[in-house]
Amino acid sequence: MSSTDNIPPRPNTPLVAIIGAGIAGLCTAIAFAKFGAKVAIFEKADELGEVGASLQLSPNATHILTDLGLLPALQKHWIEPQSICMTDGVSLKPIKTLPIARLSRDEWHAPYALMRRTDLQRELLNAVRDMPNCELRLSSELNFANIESLQTDIEQRLEQKPDLVIGADGVWSDTRSILPNGAGVDYTGYVAWRFMTDTKARAHMPANINNSSNIMLMMNGDGHIALYPSDQYEQSNIVFVTEHLGDPHVTPDFDAMLLSMSLNPATVRMLKSSDHLGCWTINHVAEGAWTNGANIALIGDAAHAMSPFMAQGAAMAIEDAYVLANLICNSGQAVSQGLQQYEKRRKARVDKVRTRAMTNRIAYHAKGPIRAARNLVLTLKSPESLCRDLNWLYGWRAERE
Repeated sequence: MSSTDNIPPRPNTPLVAIIGAGIAGLCTAIAFAKFGAKVAIFEKADELGEVGASLQLSPNATHILTDLGLLPALQKHWIEPQSICMTDGVSLKPIKTLPIARLSRDEWHAPYALMRRTDLQRELLNAVRDMPNCELRLSSELNFANIESLQTDIEQRLEQKPDLVIGADGVWSDTRSILPNGAGVDYTGYVAWRFMTDTKARAHMPANINNSSNIMLMMNGDGHIALYPSDQYEQSNIVFVTEHLGDPHVTPDFDAMLLSMSLNPATVRMLKSSDHLGCWTINHVAEGAWTNGANIALIGDAAHAMSPFMAQGAAMAIEDAYVLANLICNSGQAVSQGLQQYEKRRKARVDKVRTRAMTNRIAYHAKGPIRAARNLVLTLKSPESLCRDLNWLYGWRAERE
């Protein structure tokens, strides 16, 4: 890929309606607008505001964001962690350190970044507003009674029939709900506890973990903890993923959960000294159709919400956006043919990411002999060897049609 300027709308370029103005929807709008399409984004909220702390943007995602011309705006906000440090969650002993900043630049030729969701959405929104062929319509509640009702509603609002409607409306997608053979949502049996911590709270941890410039991954049989820097190195985000087999609509008692786990006492002290931001259920979109085969498509979590064990949720949405825009605008195919190619290409890659995520879940939460074997294997492997294992993911590049 190479950087591109905005391409003016052309007579044969599609009119694209995007449902949802989250990260996935805004990235999709930017990609289509960059390739010359006319874009309208429909968002039911009165104003935009991302939920959550920070996210990881791996090289496969930052390469696309760079190609879309977003790097100068985004890199003002993000942090490039120096290393990913894997530790045993029980003993807190180091297992393996990956120099992720160097590997990302040298091996995958794009940065590995951490960024607040709110900052990312704000800069994407600024980019959308700067594009003359892209408009955002807030407070736009659409009619999802069926496909015909949705298409008629959008056509009336635009006073023109769109060539393509894209559902970027998240895991609980209304767009997916009206697709023939659209998938359902499954609870994974896991929840994610989120915290914000500072230097005082981190001081409970050993020196090898109390490093605010690195991502710390603590693997424990009862769950895993990712500790990573925020926009200021004085603060860090904590994501603590644990199994919860009870009612997903009932938040488990955190103190009772801690008592039931074999966490290192230092970890418990750090968690109790941090600001608790809440608990989120982790849901999974099952296998199903991503398009109607004609003029409606899903992207991001609406198509394939997945467990977080590869930290690829945002990256997969960004890849979706670029691939779909590229196929529709640049391949010369009919929209229906482009959608068929999109679903075929993206499902194969997303399935591979999901499979690897499940492997990571087993490794992160290993107990007994499996835990010992995991530690030994990671200790013996070189950072470069572990890097090569991820070339298929981080080294992926979307080619122009």
